Amino acid sequence: MRMRLGLATVILATAFVVMVNFGCAATKPSSDPWVIDYVGSPDDVWAACHIALVELDYDVESENRQDGLVRAVRAGAEEGSIDVLSLDQIMRTNDVKVYVRAAAGPDQPAMDFSRKEELAKEFLAMVNGLLYK
Repeated sequence: MRMRLGLATVILATAFVVMVNFGCAATKPSSDPWVIDYVGSPDDVWAACHIALVELDYDVESENRQDGLVRAVRAGAEEGSIDVLSLDQIMRTNDVKVYVRAAAGPDQPAMDFSRKEELAKEFLAMVNGLLYK
């Protein structure tokens, strides 16, 4: 586990350095606070999403780079709860749209809207911070 975490950190740090050197253009506004459009490299956005997940203590449960899908989980604020983020990265040429869906873990009560919004905005703020330093 420790070795896997160390290797993941090295890969993410390398991706971050590459991403900072090449950068992404500014985001375009979206009517949905849980969706952001980026203009730039889809690889930079993919790397920033993964770095943000690590920084926010999420563990990636599953991902498919070709389809642009990620499912990540972390321990929730309440004892025994789980926060789940599902990401969809849709690419059209240099436009990259990132959809973020937050939810409670399986077999848990549904998460209220304000908590979902808090988790989604926390994640998107971290991604923006990584892409626009």
